[in-house]
Amino acid sequence: MDLDDILALAETTPSPLELARARRVARAAQGQYDVSLAEGYKILVDADLVDPLTCDADEAARVARVAQLSKLGTVTWTAGGTEGVGRIFWSDEMARIFGHAPGTFRLTPDTLLGLVHPGDAGRVRAAVRAVWERKRPGEVGFRVIRPGGSIRHVHCHLEITTSQGEPSGIIATGEDVTTLELARRERRRLAVRSRMLCADPAARDALTGLATRGYVIDKVDRARRTTGGAVVVVATEPATRLPEALTDEDRDQLTAAVAGLLRTVVGSELTGGLVGSGLWGVLLAPAGDDAERLAARIVERFRNHLFNVRQKTVRLNTSAGVVHFGGGISASGFDLLVDGEHAARDARRNAASIAVLDQPVADGERADRCRSRVRHAVSANRFALYAQPIVDLQLNQVTRHEILLRVRSDTGEPVAPWAFLDMAERVGEILTVDKWVVDHALELIGRGAQTSHYQVNLSGRSLADPGLLAFVTEAIDRHGVKPECLTFEITETALIENRNEALAFATGIREVGCHLALDDFGTGYSTLTHLKQLPVDLVKIDGTFIVDLCRSPASQALVSMLVKLCAALGIRVAAEYVQDEQTIELLRNLGVDFAQGYRTGRPEPITVSRAEAQTVELELRFPPQYTALG
Repeated sequence: MDLDDILALAETTPSPLELARARRVARAAQGQYDVSLAEGYKILVDADLVDPLTCDADEAARVARVAQLSKLGTVTWTAGGTEGVGRIFWSDEMARIFGHAPGTFRLTPDTLLGLVHPGDAGRVRAAVRAVWERKRPGEVGFRVIRPGGSIRHVHCHLEITTSQGEPSGIIATGEDVTTLELARRERRRLAVRSRMLCADPAARDALTGLATRGYVIDKVDRARRTTGGAVVVVATEPATRLPEALTDEDRDQLTAAVAGLLRTVVGSELTGGLVGSGLWGVLLAPAGDDAERLAARIVERFRNHLFNVRQKTVRLNTSAGVVHFGGGISASGFDLLVDGEHAARDARRNAASIAVLDQPVADGERADRCRSRVRHAVSANRFALYAQPIVDLQLNQVTRHEILLRVRSDTGEPVAPWAFLDMAERVGEILTVDKWVVDHALELIGRGAQTSHYQVNLSGRSLADPGLLAFVTEAIDRHGVKPECLTFEITETALIENRNEALAFATGIREVGCHLALDDFGTGYSTLTHLKQLPVDLVKIDGTFIVDLCRSPASQALVSMLVKLCAALGIRVAAEYVQDEQTIELLRNLGVDFAQGYRTGRPEPITVSRAEAQTVELELRFPPQYTALG
């Protein structure tokens, strides 16, 4: 063969049969390559493919030979025959793929289709019909049910066989792709999980950019179990009382400014963040004299810095407490922060910059001091009630108000109570706070027109008290409040200590005529169990699912399913921490009943009567943890 012969051969157009041969060889090679990779084999050298179709045999035989060499199975159907049904048979390998020993199964079109999973049988039938009618190759993937009920995934290439140039049947070349299918599904699952996985909202505070109280406590716990170290707690308070006209936005601005200054002093290597209203914690692990020097440097910078609020300068009274601790101590991270806060308060009372504790305070002494603080706050009425509007998304108007608890600082400034309530719960004094709120809330309700519905929140720990129901019932009668106008809300963030007493309170309060609500829905210990066992009328989806709702497919999926669940149970749904109009519209489309947050209105001091509001919610709860100074 000379060069002219080679060029003439190159110009020849391949026949359909030659193209089919090439496709089959390529598929066989690719299939072996994929299986080898799935089984962990590495392709080290290139290999020449040998075309097995050069022998003298009919087309179906050649296809079967290729399948045999590639460890694939074939099912061959030839048209015609008796009664026009034709003849169908499969190779030994295909019989094994379907879970049958060769020669033990009588094959007909109906029995073959009966081996296909019912969910895929229609698709297989349609694919075979399309190949025959269009006279073009095709492919189809499906599941087969083996004897015993196990499921395998099979992928088949469908081709037309010809006899004397006319279509004579169909041959399906198939392989068991269960391993590849499971690997593909796992890759897809991991991709979806990666897209849906969100950052831990409890790790970083949205306003300050620093670590949250819970994250700092976790880091301190890790240090006290291992290396030991030191905790620095810095207490800040405006030197003079802030103007009454100061809004939450102004306080947030001051909080962010304090956080920015702390970040410049501490740097990014140390764990530091917001641990209470006007309290900032920094962990050094391990630590020596560096803790005292760092505390002194922070206090000095804070005292000398002038912060701007509403075009006015504000100076902060600042003190710090330093607590050294060794590894393996019994005191928890929460205990160490409390010790640091008490040390900072002691330094302020003694007109000192810092107070240093060489070791944690004894458990009994710490608990007694915390109880004393809570009881003093209750007896001195160092609380205030604020109201925040709630929008009915179906009516698109404010129909409710939630009453938020504020704790007054030493200067009388109302500040967020979340650290105070955490302390009260841990030392067993939250019941006294709850009773204060119930009594004062019902007093306000009784002095009003009672034309609306009112909501009072109770800590989960308080429900364990067997006398709570009697106290609430007596307060309702004493203040002349209509029971049908009240809903008592249980916070899901606290573990209910006595499940039986909690259920007894819930049942009893419903018998009185009041309703029941569940707060912080989705973050508790047994939320679904509570929905099943407690006679709940309303749930509030926790704000961690709402703050990034428009940007988080995961939050959207969770909120959608929670709303559907509550709707099926006859429970109304409210969303907290709503901060923009896009979130409101999305919540409305998802079927949420109520929206609450800065977009619907910020908290304002409560008045005795709100005739314009159809509902006033009086609630004790944890406000957003990014408001440190009020």
